[in-house]
Amino acid sequence: MTGQPLLNILVVDDHELVRAGMRRLLEENPQIGSINEASSGEEALQMAATHDFDLVLMDINLPGISGLEAAEKLLSLAPKSRIIMVTGRLESGHIRKLLNSGVRGYITKGSSADEMDKAMRRVMAGEQYLSPDVAQQVAMDVINGGDENPFHKLTSREMEIITLLLGGHRNREISNRLHISEKTVSTHRTRAFEKLNVKTTAELVRLAIRFDLWNND
Repeated sequence: MTGQPLLNILVVDDHELVRAGMRRLLEENPQIGSINEASSGEEALQMAATHDFDLVLMDINLPGISGLEAAEKLLSLAPKSRIIMVTGRLESGHIRKLLNSGVRGYITKGSSADEMDKAMRRVMAGEQYLSPDVAQQVAMDVINGGDENPFHKLTSREMEIITLLLGGHRNREISNRLHISEKTVSTHRTRAFEKLNVKTTAELVRLAIRFDLWNND
């Protein structure tokens, strides 16, 4: 990024400590001009409506509007912004959908400062970037069925709710976590089950295991 204008960055994560840690890493980069923070997808969209961000580093698991939804809406609102998704957990049902929607990079929260810098340089150069563990997951996803994976049929919100269900959360817990009504959770759950052709949580778990989306470790 040498010789380029200084970058205006937005960090989106609901954990203050995570944002502070990312800020410290970013402040060491001389190519970054300003670092802004948002604690939710809604706040990120509000900021994007009034500020031009060159690069957005966004967590996937956000309260309210999920990172998946926020990324799609932000790209619609500010198509020139480049987005790198940052996650603490690999979820293969999300990766290809995000990349197909225009997200330019996907890294894990365990990525080093050097890897984050590499991701930013590649993305700002117009390329896509996947951290090695993410790239391996994408490769395995293709081997295990690629576009035949039924989880690819789900919307961003449906996939988020299914992921929480697989994590053992009940409708009320999901409602509280995502700040949506239990009725809305139930509606998304029903639609997701129909798309996946499953009727029970046990069937959902078996399907998730088949496509490497769940384990009981």
